[in-house]
Amino acid sequence: MKFHVLMKGLYMGMLADIFSNVPVAFADELVAKITRQFPPASEAQLEKKGAQRRLEGIVEHVMKDIDAFQNKNKLGWIGKARFGNAVRWRLIEKGYSKQFSEAITEGVVRQIAA
Repeated sequence: MKFHVLMKGLYMGMLADIFSNVPVAFADELVAKITRQFPPASEAQLEKKGAQRRLEGIVEHVMKDIDAFQNKNKLGWIGKARFGNAVRWRLIEKGYSKQFSEAITEGVVRQIAA
């Protein structure tokens, strides 16, 4: 009987991650924050120390937001994957380069998985 209850809980958790819009909505929120504070046009200035420091500060705040979100929502592996994919594609849609989008996505996925 306990095995059945455990499997039902795992199955329901996976379905909740699959059908929930929470990871995607949070990804949209984070990308909007990044876009407001570091517009795609700023990417060209990343060779300068000032732009690098500004981006580091933004990323630091984003990582704190991710920690708070994960502590509250406890996403499973499917939710984390949906979140990472949403971040990547939203950044590209906003006009960031593929390289920049993948670097940011890698960082946020590592943070939410930790």
